[in-house]
Amino acid sequence: MATWKQIETSREIRLWISQIVMPAATFAAAAMAIPEVRHAVTAKAKSIKASVDKKFKKD
Repeated sequence: MATWKQIETSREIRLWISQIVMPAATFAAAAMAIPEVRHAVTAKAKSIKASVDKKFKKD
């Protein structure tokens, strides 16, 4: 049997998912459907990856 604290935690998680995670995921999916946005995100991700690689390859 679930305790009151577990029930409250489950309720809070459900609220986070329904009010924050789902709208953010929907917005991201809609934004990624636009080719210009997708290319900009890809370019930024590649530049961040290159920057991280450069920092770790310093001798």
